Amino acid sequence: MNEQNKKNIFFTIFFFILVAVVAIFFISNEKIQLGIIVGLLCMILIYTSFKFNIILQLTDYERALIYRFGKVNRVGGPGWTLVFPFFEKAVITTLRTQVIDIPPQHIITKDNIRLTIDAILYLSVENTRESVINSIVKVEDYKKASSLYVIAMLRDVLGEFNLTEVISNTENINRRLTDELKTMAKDWGVKISGVEIRDLKVPEEIIESMHKQKAAVQKKLAIYEEAESEKAKIMAINDATNQLSDRTVLYYYIKALEKIGEGQSSKIIFPLEVTNLLNKVSEKMNTTGVPKLKKSEMSELQKYLPLVQNYLKKEVKVKKK
Repeated sequence: MNEQNKKNIFFTIFFFILVAVVAIFFISNEKIQLGIIVGLLCMILIYTSFKFNIILQLTDYERALIYRFGKVNRVGGPGWTLVFPFFEKAVITTLRTQVIDIPPQHIITKDNIRLTIDAILYLSVENTRESVINSIVKVEDYKKASSLYVIAMLRDVLGEFNLTEVISNTENINRRLTDELKTMAKDWGVKISGVEIRDLKVPEEIIESMHKQKAAVQKKLAIYEEAESEKAKIMAINDATNQLSDRTVLYYYIKALEKIGEGQSSKIIFPLEVTNLLNKVSEKMNTTGVPKLKKSEMSELQKYLPLVQNYLKKEVKVKKK
């Protein structure tokens, strides 16, 4: 049962009691009539208190601004507050933090992308006499005024950023909106706890384009990392081979050739040095079949002789088969 229904029931009961008292008044003596008059006055006082809210019962989070003849007289509450009818009027306000849902707004960013922004505003009236007065006297509706100011600020602030900046700087934007509104609401006696962007909707085609761009960047990074890995491998091999002697390198080369030559159809490619040396030998062959070589060339031939012999042996085996 709400307060209005309670009042209706009370006034109905009061009316029947008043009729009964008037009837008794006309049929009683003077002493009883005097008592009835006093009772009627009390009932009228009670009726007036309910009808015109003479006594206000305010909770801890409520305050009443009381006007007398249209001028601010005092701030009442918490507890019982007396308001004289006919020449005093009370306006009740709350000190609790109020949550205001800002309607979704369509915002155009700096790079001409249309976003849908949904924000929330947290505010409350400060618990001081001056703030209570200002929240009623200096602004018609501080909740509506704060909401409209946030809407205007959203358009101005977000219009300065690109889409990626809006997404990555949401906290900074919230802080900026809060600071701007605090400055404005200070004269209203209103405390701004915060402004938060609750939801940010980006067009589907923009989201798809951003995903493709991200995938391309990741692919590029993967190629770069693979190239860096190959570079490191080559540098490691280069550092290792720089520390090997010529004989060691030749040994590994011969072992590799042996591995390659295990197949019947394999072809062995000799190093350029060996090929050049064999050409010199063939060019300097005399009529007796003995090459005329210098000492340096003989030493070169001696170095590669095991390789050549090994190759010839394999060739012979292949021909026999």
